[in-house]
Amino acid sequence: MRRFVVPVLAMLLVTTGCGSTAPQQQPGAAPEVAVFTVTGGKRTSGPDRVEVAAGRTVTIEVTTDAPDELHVHGYDRTADVVAGQSASVTFTADIPGLFEVELHNSGAALTELRVTA
Repeated sequence: MRRFVVPVLAMLLVTTGCGSTAPQQQPGAAPEVAVFTVTGGKRTSGPDRVEVAAGRTVTIEVTTDAPDELHVHGYDRTADVVAGQSASVTFTADIPGLFEVELHNSGAALTELRVTA
């Protein structure tokens, strides 16, 4: 019986070490939504920085007066933007760090996305 105790304990230690320590979004929790407007290639509304805990769902929405491409660096999420219509990307922020969100064609910086562990 004793010869089984050590392997069982070792297996328990290994399997509990495989769990994630990142906070997870509660089921049904609203995503973090940041809305931006760009006019003449410059951001005219929206926050300078969006801060979320790792594991949260994030939506970045933008409306521009010219066609462009929305891009979230580090996550490589993109969306084509049609002039006068909103476009958005939604994703799980699961990579901690500081990431630039921009429009590629105009080069307009929308915000910094800060994801904390």
